[in-house]
Amino acid sequence: MFRKAKLFLFFLAAVFVFSMVAFSSKVMWLRSDRMNSTGQTEQANSAKNPVATKVVVHALGQTKIPLHPQRIVVLDNSFLLDPLLALGKKPVGVAACSAYINSDTLREFVTDIPVVGCGEQPSLEKILSLKPDLILGHIWQRKHHPLLSAIAPTVMIDTDSEVDFKKNLKYLAEILDRSDRAKEVLAEYNEQIQKFRQQLGEKSKTKTVSIVHLYGSTVHVYGPDIVPYAQIMSDAGIQLIPAYKNLKNRYLGLNIESLSDWDADILFVVILLERDSENLRSLSFLKQPIWSTLKAVQNQQVYAVSWANAVVGPITANQFIDDLYGYFINTP
Repeated sequence: MFRKAKLFLFFLAAVFVFSMVAFSSKVMWLRSDRMNSTGQTEQANSAKNPVATKVVVHALGQTKIPLHPQRIVVLDNSFLLDPLLALGKKPVGVAACSAYINSDTLREFVTDIPVVGCGEQPSLEKILSLKPDLILGHIWQRKHHPLLSAIAPTVMIDTDSEVDFKKNLKYLAEILDRSDRAKEVLAEYNEQIQKFRQQLGEKSKTKTVSIVHLYGSTVHVYGPDIVPYAQIMSDAGIQLIPAYKNLKNRYLGLNIESLSDWDADILFVVILLERDSENLRSLSFLKQPIWSTLKAVQNQQVYAVSWANAVVGPITANQFIDDLYGYFINTP
């Protein structure tokens, strides 16, 4: 039995090595084809026009990248795309998943950018065809890092432990030599925040807010430190209900009995998937007697929103602040 297990592991290792070799061969073949079609080798071009580089530290180690990358592929269409656009860097390729409700604001910027597959399964072939000089991804995409690095310098960013759009913006600005632009972007954001605080006055401080997430037929609550829109609400002086202070592990699945613990003056139901927005009204908890006892329900202050994958950076944050006016102005 032990011998069979060893043989099986050896077989898997051989398959992986073969896959790496095959992909590397394909990379070399395509590069060779490019050299033949132009009549010049990339090595010769590099010798004539050497590219200045620097070493950056990221979630998976260190990587040497161009000092001023011009052809960036980003392996998402939200959390990394937003700050990248805010810094004035339009990528040559993005990864996207149609199942998620994404920002209409960002969609306006990327209608002409090629899609390189889904974030969970980016298309290496499409990425290679775009000839990137830098690839940006999330740490949860680490399994693709070896093959992506064979195409271009690849930087993986840790967006798992903390979702902080300001931190992401500053990090990207540092590696892209756009720190001055990042300061301007954050100054614009802070100006928006101060205007909101002034116009809403005491109402933003006295009205409590609760946010629950809808996934399929289940309801969850997430800690404010792992959702960017809660960070913006905190900056704006909006008060989340005290129950958030007792939230363990930054996550809680709700049952119908505990729904009343998350009642507030304003209740937001966050939708991530397109299919959930269609099924929202048919959910069983909306038909339960306890639902009608909630203060937010009685005062018609329940809102279905698509913030989970749509408020992800400075561009969408400014739009989010504009949207908040409507919710608070209508609060009795």
